[in-house]
Amino acid sequence: MAAGGNPIDEGQLSPVQSESPEALSRPSWIKIILLGIGAAVLLTVVYFSPLRHYLDHWREASQEIRSFGALAPVVLVVAVAVMVGCGFPRTVFCVIAGMALGFWPGLLWAQLGTLIGNYALFLVVRAGARDWAQRVLGKRAALLAGIRERGMLGVFVARQLPLPGLVVNLACALLPLRHRDFLLGTAVGQLPQAIPCTLIGAGAIQASFGRSIGLIGLAVALSIVAWAGARAVLRRRATGD
Repeated sequence: MAAGGNPIDEGQLSPVQSESPEALSRPSWIKIILLGIGAAVLLTVVYFSPLRHYLDHWREASQEIRSFGALAPVVLVVAVAVMVGCGFPRTVFCVIAGMALGFWPGLLWAQLGTLIGNYALFLVVRAGARDWAQRVLGKRAALLAGIRERGMLGVFVARQLPLPGLVVNLACALLPLRHRDFLLGTAVGQLPQAIPCTLIGAGAIQASFGRSIGLIGLAVALSIVAWAGARAVLRRRATGD
């Protein structure tokens, strides 16, 4: 029985919804590679065309964020938390954070802001927005069942699916999921997409085209390593090892 008294009807599931979480997460390999290729092509076009002056504007924007000095991370965290809590895609802010603060600081502060935004929405639904959440989710019984059966691992897997973060947050809030499982599953589950996007942002503002492409290549390589590790964990968990 799903939260709110709505039964999970397996007959309502589409073939895609009925697949295992491991199978559903598989297409993300392709997404990561396409993301890296697309970013490399875009940077090539920008660097060697009149569009390059738009890249200069991005550098100015990143300098504007850095102009807050010691408060720049705080400003970034608050802005990301508010926007992610409202349902905006977190990967966009990873790119912006990478451009503004560099890879490691950008990754850290964007991740913190994203986690706060996701958790804030989780708490709002738990506090009294369950009816609205159920209407938004519709018939996503497979998602609810997958998270409920796996706990923290279910949250991690859900973060890898081609679904808006808003949907995952609502699903988690409707289930009897522990706060710790939500926070840990979300924090780790954000990394496979956050790492390449932050690296792309850090690479986009490099003065050297070769360094930019190198950072994007590193982003794709790290993402593949992260996905390989995630899939290994899922396979071991599925086989009970």
